[in-house]
Amino acid sequence: MSTLTLYDEQAALNHVKSLAFRRRAATEGETKSINYIVRELDKEKIHTAVETFEWYISLIILTKLGFIFIFFYVFIYGIISFYPNIAWIYLPLDILFITIIYFGVKFLFDSTRILHFGREQESKNVIATIEAKDLYPRRPVIIFSAHHDTISQRYSMKMKIILYISALTLFLAYFILTLILSIWSLLTLFSITQIDNIYLLLRNISLIIGGFLLIMIIVILGNKKSDESLGSIDNASGVAILLELVKLINKNPLEKTDVIFIWCGAEELGYMGSKQYCLKHFKELNHDYDLDKSYNINIDMVGTYLGLLDKTGLFKKTKINSNLNNVLEISATHLKISFEKETMVLGNFSDHKIFQSFAKKAGKNGFQVSVFISDKDTKYIHSKRDTPDKCSVTNLNACIDICYNAIKSLDLRVE
Repeated sequence: MSTLTLYDEQAALNHVKSLAFRRRAATEGETKSINYIVRELDKEKIHTAVETFEWYISLIILTKLGFIFIFFYVFIYGIISFYPNIAWIYLPLDILFITIIYFGVKFLFDSTRILHFGREQESKNVIATIEAKDLYPRRPVIIFSAHHDTISQRYSMKMKIILYISALTLFLAYFILTLILSIWSLLTLFSITQIDNIYLLLRNISLIIGGFLLIMIIVILGNKKSDESLGSIDNASGVAILLELVKLINKNPLEKTDVIFIWCGAEELGYMGSKQYCLKHFKELNHDYDLDKSYNINIDMVGTYLGLLDKTGLFKKTKINSNLNNVLEISATHLKISFEKETMVLGNFSDHKIFQSFAKKAGKNGFQVSVFISDKDTKYIHSKRDTPDKCSVTNLNACIDICYNAIKSLDLRVE
């Protein structure tokens, strides 16, 4: 039995093994995984709601279009750069490009919006709510989330991240160089500068960078979907952990805090399940609960080790919450469980970001999120290497124990 002696220590791993099949959103595999989740909850007589939602493959299309646009931008400028006297014509295009990027990123990174273009698909969320013993109004709520779908691609997630970061870094360098060359070319019209060896050196450097960038974009666009990943780490592990947690809480509800469990669909295609849930329920959550004293704990990958996202940021590393991670860490220390604090440059884009965005939009700045993520395991996910043997039963149970102990502690703090 677990260190908490409350559940079968093999149960979570058995769930992972049972879910070791392809579960891409809007496929028969996804339906099979949803049926498995509902069946496990029915065994414990836990009431579930299965909500169907429609989504669109907008993110995939936009990503491809973005890289195609960059490809032609680099290719055309490469040709124009051989004619220094007219290179200035790219300057207004650069300004237009910066404007498009600014508003485009602002639009696309609005996690509270659904983009309605591309082929329409259908998926499902599974939701279970365990109410507190004391049903007083405006009590806190703890939301556990984990996505049940998988995605499989030619490249592993680790390789994909490396390619994306490398391509964007090269493009930034290329854009800065070409912007300088465009301004230099414009100044030559007024005889302020002239085309000299330094200009030609910068031009040649930009051509080399542009060449590497074009090759990299071709490689990125060659990352076609496949049907190989069993999605054990990502994210049968999260599904399994939530199944065991909901059983624990159902047997012994918290005193003053409701707990909502959400198995989200279509996370891999743009966090569609959590977006649709929040679009449908966030006003209701805000009305029924004190969200400034509430939390979301997202479980998205527990594999060869147990990791907890601690800080994110490109230059200045910022903690992802003010208190919740501390509670989880104290819980781990109390249980003598070790885990790794993850620091990620871009952060982990998963369902917790959606809950965080909706809370921020509603002005609920006290709402905190945490995410369990084994970052070094990204070398396995989205590929045929993401198999059940990568999920340690010790790590799965450790995550259950930490979360259970932590939310009991959070409940005791409610006044």
